[in-house]
Amino acid sequence: MSDGEIRLDVVVVNFHSAPLIARTITLAHSFAGAGTRLIMVDNSPGDGAADIVRSAVPDAAVIENPVNRGYAAAVNQAFMAGDAEFVLLINPDVRELSGTYADVLQAFRDPRVGAVVARLVNTDGTLQPNCICAPRPFDLISEDVALAERFPNWRRPRLYRMLDWDHRDDRRVDAARGACIFLRRAAIEDVGFFDEHFFVYYEETDWLIRAKRRGWGTVFLPTVEAVHASGGSSPDTHSPHSLLLLESQHRYARKHFGAMTAGLLRATQVGIDTVRLARHAVDGRADARAAAADRIRVHLTMRAPRPS
Repeated sequence: MSDGEIRLDVVVVNFHSAPLIARTITLAHSFAGAGTRLIMVDNSPGDGAADIVRSAVPDAAVIENPVNRGYAAAVNQAFMAGDAEFVLLINPDVRELSGTYADVLQAFRDPRVGAVVARLVNTDGTLQPNCICAPRPFDLISEDVALAERFPNWRRPRLYRMLDWDHRDDRRVDAARGACIFLRRAAIEDVGFFDEHFFVYYEETDWLIRAKRRGWGTVFLPTVEAVHASGGSSPDTHSPHSLLLLESQHRYARKHFGAMTAGLLRATQVGIDTVRLARHAVDGRADARAAAADRIRVHLTMRAPRPS
């Protein structure tokens, strides 16, 4: 590899994250050093992020979308714009990134490793579990009703999110939710791009599971640690983003479990949320009743409202 060769494409997708972009640029360059190219895909044009990137990194690739195309589509645009051997997908809400890029390259020395995942922690230093086992139908129901939190001594719901592991040793995992994930371009070329039917959420899970089926491994690397400010693996159940998460769960189920199983899952979730709606109608919680009604609409239509 020559000194001037690009070895890492750093991909950042902006959606109203302009105040965070400068920090993301600094983190990426500090971590990987020379041979790093920034590719920023702007899904919220006009918020100033594109100007910040062009001013800080004149040779960065900036792709401005006239509308929010969703995360998967934006990442695919970045894949097409780059050609480095490795790609780092990093969220703008990553506040710190520690460890060495040499450790990442060491993990990639195995030619069948297609992805390397960083250890995530919250801003208070507590672990933010981001690795998961390949989802099964029960897991999607368990996540929807928060069984792991409601019944902490029940081991089965904890298996999906690997909550009985302290995330301090490197190991192969099925998939991960990637605020900070490195991908091998050869694996991308073999597996294909992200599935744009996922507007946001589950696109990386879908890709990593597809990669595993084609013989590519995903390695969790605890020596590379990212402080992720979101504070959790999924949105609050009353937030608009929770509806997008629901949509992606349904799309994942339809794609990986088949139409019949996915239909049964949706019917089960309609029943759960119908009970919620009735309960909140009795207790007078209009906001919670409206949230349950919104969830039922997503179960029935498999589509959530898009953020503006």
